[in-house]
Amino acid sequence: MGILSGFVPEFSWHSTQLNFNSSAYTQDVTDDQVNKYAKAVLQMESYRQQAYREITQIMGKTPPEIVCNQRDSFRSLPTLAQRVAVNYCNTSKKIVESSGLSSSQFNAITLRVRSDDGLKRRIQNEIRRLQRANN
Repeated sequence: MGILSGFVPEFSWHSTQLNFNSSAYTQDVTDDQVNKYAKAVLQMESYRQQAYREITQIMGKTPPEIVCNQRDSFRSLPTLAQRVAVNYCNTSKKIVESSGLSSSQFNAITLRVRSDDGLKRRIQNEIRRLQRANN
């Protein structure tokens, strides 16, 4: 997950991708999908932060980029840190699926956000709206 990148979820500390080996599809993103995506992002955030802290503590330094569907990105981690990363990825996948989006829908939105400022704004606005509603 992009630990420094703000709202976009993934378990790549420096990029934005939470990929579960399913093919992404492209289509217009509906308001309902934006809402589901934003809810999933918010729900994942505390898990992402905790995983990042734990892996940093285990390694004694900033973790390398970790991408859930790229097992090679886990190989350089100590065994305990690998477990933390795998647990985070599994939890994130469950969160996405319980949000009402498929992994492929979530990934397609994540990819599209990188190049679509309008979609990024919509998601950021929805996240802010959800945060205000929960306070």
